[in-house]
Amino acid sequence: MFRPALRPATSCSHHQRSRRLSVWWAVVVMVLLAEGCCHARADDEDVLSWWNIGKFLREFVNTGLGAKKLQEHVSTGYTWRNEEVDGHQRLKEINLRASKLFQKNIKMGKGLKKVIEQEYDNWERVYPQQVNASSLCCSPELSSSGCGLWSTHGHSEKLLALQPPAAVLREMERISNQYQNDITLYFTFTDGSLYMYPTPRNKHDLQACENYDPRLRYFFTQTKSPEPRDVIVVVDAVLGAHSLVREVVVRTFKALSYSDRIGLCLPHKDMCRTVSFDHQASLGAPKWPGQGPLGRQSFLGQVIVSTERNKDHLSKLLDEWLNSTSSLASPFSSHSAALTAGLHVHQNSSKHPFSQSSNMPHQVLVYVTTRGGWDQWRADPQLSATLNDSFLHNVSIVINPIYEAAVGLEDELLMADEKWTVKLVPFPTSRKFYSSQSSITSFGFTETERAVIPMPYWDAFGAGYIMSVCQPLIARGEFVGTACTDDSIVNLLADTAIDDVEKAYVFIVNSMGNTLMHPLLPSPHSLTEEPYHVTIDKLEKHSLDQNTLEQIVRQQPGSKDVRGVQVQSIGRPRGTTLPHAVRVAYAHLRYLWAPINTTDLTIALVLPLQDGKVMSSVYKCHNSTACQVDDFQYHLSKSDDDRKLCSYFGTEVVKNEGLVKFAPDCFINVLSYVKGEDDKAITQLYSIFQGKSPYDEVLTKDFRASVKLVETAEQIWLEKLNLSDYIGLQFMGTADGTFIVYPGTELKQTYDHRSTSWYLLAMSSLEPGSISMTTPYCDEWGAGMMYTITKPLHGPLGNPVAVVAGDFTLQYIMAYFLRQIPYCKRHTCLLLDQMGYVVLKTDWVRQKTSPHTCANNTDIAAAHINQLAPDIARDMIGSKLLQRRGCHDYERDLTFYFWSLGLSGYSTYYEAATYVVHRIPSTNLFLVVRTKRLTHDTCHCDPYLDEELMECHDTCLLECECPCVARNKTQPCHDPNADVHRKSLPACKPRGLTHVNAKNYTEQQSSLHPPCNDNTCNFHNETVCNSVVLCLWLDNKCRNVDNL
Repeated sequence: MFRPALRPATSCSHHQRSRRLSVWWAVVVMVLLAEGCCHARADDEDVLSWWNIGKFLREFVNTGLGAKKLQEHVSTGYTWRNEEVDGHQRLKEINLRASKLFQKNIKMGKGLKKVIEQEYDNWERVYPQQVNASSLCCSPELSSSGCGLWSTHGHSEKLLALQPPAAVLREMERISNQYQNDITLYFTFTDGSLYMYPTPRNKHDLQACENYDPRLRYFFTQTKSPEPRDVIVVVDAVLGAHSLVREVVVRTFKALSYSDRIGLCLPHKDMCRTVSFDHQASLGAPKWPGQGPLGRQSFLGQVIVSTERNKDHLSKLLDEWLNSTSSLASPFSSHSAALTAGLHVHQNSSKHPFSQSSNMPHQVLVYVTTRGGWDQWRADPQLSATLNDSFLHNVSIVINPIYEAAVGLEDELLMADEKWTVKLVPFPTSRKFYSSQSSITSFGFTETERAVIPMPYWDAFGAGYIMSVCQPLIARGEFVGTACTDDSIVNLLADTAIDDVEKAYVFIVNSMGNTLMHPLLPSPHSLTEEPYHVTIDKLEKHSLDQNTLEQIVRQQPGSKDVRGVQVQSIGRPRGTTLPHAVRVAYAHLRYLWAPINTTDLTIALVLPLQDGKVMSSVYKCHNSTACQVDDFQYHLSKSDDDRKLCSYFGTEVVKNEGLVKFAPDCFINVLSYVKGEDDKAITQLYSIFQGKSPYDEVLTKDFRASVKLVETAEQIWLEKLNLSDYIGLQFMGTADGTFIVYPGTELKQTYDHRSTSWYLLAMSSLEPGSISMTTPYCDEWGAGMMYTITKPLHGPLGNPVAVVAGDFTLQYIMAYFLRQIPYCKRHTCLLLDQMGYVVLKTDWVRQKTSPHTCANNTDIAAAHINQLAPDIARDMIGSKLLQRRGCHDYERDLTFYFWSLGLSGYSTYYEAATYVVHRIPSTNLFLVVRTKRLTHDTCHCDPYLDEELMECHDTCLLECECPCVARNKTQPCHDPNADVHRKSLPACKPRGLTHVNAKNYTEQQSSLHPPCNDNTCNFHNETVCNSVVLCLWLDNKCRNVDNL
């Protein structure tokens, strides 16, 4: 949950506040007297009143947050339309919208391509010496209508893109005027120069200005070679030849696209080495005894996906070999031996998962050698036979003889047929190797009628997560560059959204089986993150068989009903960077798919079935009057808006008003919205909800019903001002993207509540109306340790409509908990969530929760029972209460293990020798009470056999859950070397697409504004002190948090 502010005090007059405090004190006194009597009896009887936990949570949510009234309003305050959905018709509509988006970009790209190719031969060249080195990026003196930059690594004699002809500029301007939708146009050439139109808004703060080479970006590498390649790099160098060999190999790695696969062949007895030669410092050796459960044994001598992570790993292995003085690092015996070893890797490499569906990957061998004699290669019969053998196996070869140009050897095409070549490209100096990426054989760029659509990636010019549509530029039959258009990927998500069918989703794949869009596909969140290469079988393998997946990839339209698996996020502890854990559930699903016209993409629709039908549930107001919004207040203010602001924990908030925000995909022009709304756009939103303007010029649908719902929540909260002392913040988010926070504060444009941990936790509840409580986290604005308590609101079909939530201080929850369950004053009690994380422990040191000392790296935030009560945890694991689960985190390329806590069947109670467990009904919580402390460390391991225990020693085996041998190795396991394709586990839920900022709310300080609450915290009672948000009982005094 974001932390813009806690709830400020009411702005009523002093007389009103005094009267309200008097009433409040009277209520407090009566409650404490009543509780004192009850608690005295409970203490005398020493009864564990665990049921009071559910009672006080229901009181918090239903009374304090108004969830009960809001649920009644959802049920009766709207007209619900529940009807069966025609899946084929829905797919047709979604496909049409997606096709229009792609066809628009394809049309723009083709128009720009045509003009550039017509003007290419007469293009005015700009020489590097004409360019001021201090203004290489978007140089203003070169053109005022666009932005030019070039790679300083190119060392080209002349640069094309920096001075476009007038006809090209006119075409770019025409396209921009025709599609006034924040479309970015650009083209780049093989000389490393690029031109984009229009100029970025913040061109002096571009991420692309430092060490940027457009020829190594995804749009260029994929357009140059749109068909996949398997590239084996064979290195044959004498010891001591370090620098240039390494740079040529690394440059070759960088030139590959995400669709390629890569292999590194280092010599070992005239074969390619498959394990690292230095076992003590091996990067490829497992970190556990024997065969690792998911660990890759070696990265050498095989083809692997060309991700940046894999490329970096291979580069480190190359460095080990080049820097070694061991005799094991000796070169090949001859050119023929080196090439034969590389060909052997190609012949024995694993097949692409969709090799039968798409074009077989083209095989390329890059031979980097310091061995001479290439001027006499025809005189070597064995070498000639090896080169001919490469033709028989359809392998193209690029030979990079280092230093051979010094003896007069020049670039030469040694052998060629229709699609396979042997090229000789010598590199005499370190300067020339920058052109090595152009020497790798490319395939498919001559198919100029079909656009190339690379994987979505993070834009270097500030546009965020984008999708490019590119066209190859061809001159005299040669590839000379690419022309592209960019569009926000969120525009595609908005066009394919399914809001009215619960748990329905859309995914898009290309003709190689690569996933471009899927709810389980991670998205880059920075320029340093690459596109995530995940084939569709990894994300849908639990629901669809390989034959069906191949049919989808081959663009053969169809449909199929299956009993498949749905993957649902259950969140993660606040204050951590752990992946989102998931829960899987079997469900009846209907898959429908069809090709997207004029592309190599297929779009698929996944619809859950209820009694064999797809059901839609939509709510709207009973009539136009019922939908009338009384006082719409947007989170961004208009220039003439006179808001009353106050300071709360250093945050600027609005007094007595909740502010509404919409998620980015609620807007038609997402990219324009994310870049920032001007006063005209904000005024237009106010006009829509004042009934003066139509919604369809700005928003994707009519949001008046959901805005009315959040406005109703604000009205209910205003009626309960007597609760404002202990509720820090109140907020509510709807499933369609509408959000309100009270008191109001400005949020980042990219904020989407549906990707936050508190929202996902509430949505993951198995019971309708279940209450969820997060683990404590340290508030970023200084409020100390906080909790978020949530409850989802549901429609008549059980579909979640919204989540209502509030923040509470740990001091308040602890004090209230001990009053309700006095048994825990003398015994160790722990509240656990469904993953075994500790929500509350009664012996936590209070000083660690104060605002000036709390932190998310203490034993309070994200603490697990394995850490705080290992003896109980081990017994729970052995008794199958706490079971290990796992998911594949494709963002980090590892297997993430976590724990799942539960009692068997419908049980709500479990008793062990040293502790008892109570499941709190209709919540995500379990109460664990220690009844006896062990004097020695024991646990039971049944039903595991001795041989199984030996195998599980100190490993991360999914099947191994008994801690008797592994001892304290019962924490969630993270294996950075995991091969994520070996185990049949679901994908972890990735980070939200638009949730890209570390802080999702304003950082504006408000020292110039008066404080929102003038409470002096002069209470002399700890319980009462801890019931006020701004007060904290510390060192036997009630202190104001702002004065600590």
